[in-house]
Amino acid sequence: MRKILSIIVVSLLLNGNAYSNDIYSQENRKKSEIKINCKINWIMKFANQDGLHASKYDTSDLPKMINDPKLPGFIVETNLNSRPVWINRVAVKADENWREELSIIRFEQANEKDFVVVRKYNIDYTTKSTKGEDYSFSIDTSIHLPKSDFKGKNIPFNILEADIEDIDLNLKRIKENFNSTSKSYGGCNKIDPKNFEFEETVVQNEIRIAEYEAKKEKELLNKKKEELNKANITEGKFELNCKDGVLYKAGRNPEPFDDTLNRLVDINNQSYTGLNIKSEDIHYLISTELDNFGNVFLEYRFDEISAQIIVYGRDLGELSVATAQSFSKFLYQDTKKKLDDVNKRIDNYKLQKDSLGNYDYKVSNLGTQIQEFEKFEIVRSLINIIRNTNVTKVTSAIYKCNKI
Repeated sequence: MRKILSIIVVSLLLNGNAYSNDIYSQENRKKSEIKINCKINWIMKFANQDGLHASKYDTSDLPKMINDPKLPGFIVETNLNSRPVWINRVAVKADENWREELSIIRFEQANEKDFVVVRKYNIDYTTKSTKGEDYSFSIDTSIHLPKSDFKGKNIPFNILEADIEDIDLNLKRIKENFNSTSKSYGGCNKIDPKNFEFEETVVQNEIRIAEYEAKKEKELLNKKKEELNKANITEGKFELNCKDGVLYKAGRNPEPFDDTLNRLVDINNQSYTGLNIKSEDIHYLISTELDNFGNVFLEYRFDEISAQIIVYGRDLGELSVATAQSFSKFLYQDTKKKLDDVNKRIDNYKLQKDSLGNYDYKVSNLGTQIQEFEKFEIVRSLINIIRNTNVTKVTSAIYKCNKI
């Protein structure tokens, strides 16, 4: 809950796209005839910020419904049938602005410095809110979008400081592929012109208080995280954080991507738990030393659909992934037999199945590290065979990571 509230608080601060055109000037803002004070009453969260839809198996960010989030208000100023709109004095171009409704789509700063979100505002002038305010409204919030994804006339380019033309071009693409992570609902009251200055001051004070509380909350979380890290290190547990990934596929240029990979690694037990999605599942690693890599942790995964190996170079601070897909039934059966032959030599070994009932081969803690490395080499050999036969069926990725 804290995460989604902090995202909204950031956007309510005085930031966003500012326009220099005369019709979007502060002088015209002061002349606007419609002035309303809006407040979010509740939020429905139906997807995570990574864009993965929430489900009964995902309890990492409950509650999904947030009542009375106690967020700062925001003031909207505009005129009927007019494109210019101001949200907390920041100019934006209306998508629709009629007697019945006002629709706005704009880029706003996310709670991560290198990301933005897109928000779709819809104010319904014909319907009161559930709490009795003069008008009802809703806000759809997109997944986090890397600032680097957006292009314009200027280099370097910042979508939050772009002109109308560049914003419209970038929004056109976003509208066609909009993925919403939450929907906020609330109400707006008309502002008496005589009280406008007072109501604006109240909203600005609410924003300042929210900003201060968000800062203190972040400091507290960082302190708790630092204390937890110290305790984990004492137990031989270290966070592995990998980012700045680059995807490699035959016939295509290398493609940077923004997904991160985060784990809590137990170097004593050669195991880890994932941190991207909160889970108690323990995954096991092969600890060894390889030429050109030094000390490494290895993983393999194999099923009917794909084969994958992962190499994390502890000395290099680099994690490499190679994945092969769409291989023949013969290769699947041949590789499965080789893996099964090794597993037969492991006491009490029981082959795991995935959620669909398919056999799922991965590193186990039942055998020796030598036996697990033997299985790693079997999967690696399969990927090399597929690469030599049809290189387009193998993709690779490399992340930059911290060293542990």
